[in-house]
Amino acid sequence: MLLRRSIGLVWLGRKPRTAAAVSQITGLRQGTLAPGTHLVTLRRGYMHHGIYVGRGMVVHYAGLSRFLHSGPVEEVTMSRFSMGRPVRIIEYSESKYSPREIVRRARSRLGENDYQVLRNNCEHFCNWCISDRSHSTQVESPLASTLRALVIAAGCAKRLPLMLGNLPTTARRVVESWVSSTKCAASSQYSAP
Repeated sequence: MLLRRSIGLVWLGRKPRTAAAVSQITGLRQGTLAPGTHLVTLRRGYMHHGIYVGRGMVVHYAGLSRFLHSGPVEEVTMSRFSMGRPVRIIEYSESKYSPREIVRRARSRLGENDYQVLRNNCEHFCNWCISDRSHSTQVESPLASTLRALVIAAGCAKRLPLMLGNLPTTARRVVESWVSSTKCAASSQYSAP
């Protein structure tokens, strides 16, 4: 079983356009960040995950990072991934794959566009790259139940017109079934012995 723990914060600045901010990103690339490192940064209401692939680049599932439009797995700069927010490193006590293989696995899914909050999000993606097990502690946590309910409600709302369109047919079948079962019960109740 993989043991995860978060260490330190790395501040990338609000809008890293200054020479100091760029040198911080360069320092990360040369020093503390190795290819295959699992990164996480806080977004509004959730933690966003990515895999550092070297040379200041991160592969992540863009997902809902583009507001309500889901995005594909893409390779972006560290500053675009972090959006000026602090970045944490998620360390694993052991990994099923070497750092080179983690990077290869991350890049093998570039362009994939099957983001689903509950089944295939950025955390699922990173855990799959590292351990071959697609899971998300954010989704599995008790606090995620509200999010799950909203996603399920949104899915039901999308299907509601289809469900209501079938309502007359379904209602007719239920009534016919009830009528035929009532006739059978009534006829057996009054039949002569």
